[in-house]
Amino acid sequence: MSDEFVTTVPDAALELALSRIASSTAAGEGSDMQGLRLDEVVVNMGPQHPSTHGVLRLVVTLDGEMVKDVIPVIGYLHRCKEKLAEKRTYYQYIPIPDRTEYVAGMNCEWGYVMTVEKLAGIRPTRRAEVIRVIMAELNRIASHLVAVGTFTADLAPLGTAMVFYMFRDREQILDLLESASGARMMFNYFRFGGVRYDLPDGWVEKCREFLDGFPKMVQEYESLVETNAIFLQRCLGKGVISQQDVVDYAITGPNARASGVAHDLRRTRPYSVYPELDFDLCLGQHGDVYDRYKVRIEEMKQSRAIILQCLDMLPKGPVQVGSLKPPYVITPPPGAVYTAQENPRGEYGTYIVSDGSRYPYRLKYRDPCFINLQIFPKLLSGNKIADAVAISGSMDLVLGGIDR
Repeated sequence: MSDEFVTTVPDAALELALSRIASSTAAGEGSDMQGLRLDEVVVNMGPQHPSTHGVLRLVVTLDGEMVKDVIPVIGYLHRCKEKLAEKRTYYQYIPIPDRTEYVAGMNCEWGYVMTVEKLAGIRPTRRAEVIRVIMAELNRIASHLVAVGTFTADLAPLGTAMVFYMFRDREQILDLLESASGARMMFNYFRFGGVRYDLPDGWVEKCREFLDGFPKMVQEYESLVETNAIFLQRCLGKGVISQQDVVDYAITGPNARASGVAHDLRRTRPYSVYPELDFDLCLGQHGDVYDRYKVRIEEMKQSRAIILQCLDMLPKGPVQVGSLKPPYVITPPPGAVYTAQENPRGEYGTYIVSDGSRYPYRLKYRDPCFINLQIFPKLLSGNKIADAVAISGSMDLVLGGIDR
């Protein structure tokens, strides 16, 4: 190809990484004429690398096998999910949150619907509230199965069995969610004032059957890795997040609780029927990779206990407010509302501004994955590149939530 057709597009992240190397080293021994260290190299980890758990790109500066600097680069999955709200009615937008944190669609729908209900003064029915908790906790278990399974797969060869076992069992949850909503991942199930469908005949019995067998599944997971010397060596003491880091970087969810911070919106700012339920907060002590793994394992057990309580207390009655019927046109009064609920990855906040029309004037998400990504440069620096893979996997990022 002729030189006149060849163009070089500058990459801001690479230029920043190189400038950091240049500014940190004076010209002299071990350097070239421009002051660049000859024993440091800049490499891309992602965006296609499987251990980044999505299209995340990390521009990593390496000194041998040691990570010296990390620059996260996002935007490869950007789809304008917040801006889309301005051209859709409140009802038409309900399927969109499913496509943000796409492994926790029920939870994301709930956050949006809850915000609109608060804005419009809508109160859901009692039966619908209990069903919402059941769906959210089932989706929490399914999400944690993906998180832990893919994380252990990053520690291959010991993790390949775990991910197959967890995805096998996750299928049973997706079967339950599909039979209730009609969809397997993009559910479109929540409605203002309730849920789209009541539970089908036999659903409660099938759910109980799954929950009865779930403790044995968890024991199987734990037996695969928790006595494995390689797993423990790669997890214990790695990627420590202190309680001060949790505060400084606004980290929430299992990543915060693994550091011993007892913050869970289901308890600290309770909503729905959670104040009536008995469950424990799962806390770690050291904030390392192992604690983040263990907290998610324990949270699945607590979610099971929550669902069983909801099945026992499930009342009869309608699953939608009687006045809210097709075509579901609502016009909340002018104002602004922020609500937050405990997603599998932390505080998922929804902020909506209404101008009194059928369309949201503005919508903005506070996604925990985007917030938790801030600590990556500090968390990964000083570790070997192999440990950086394990540490990043333990944070449970979903790029649909980061880019939105």
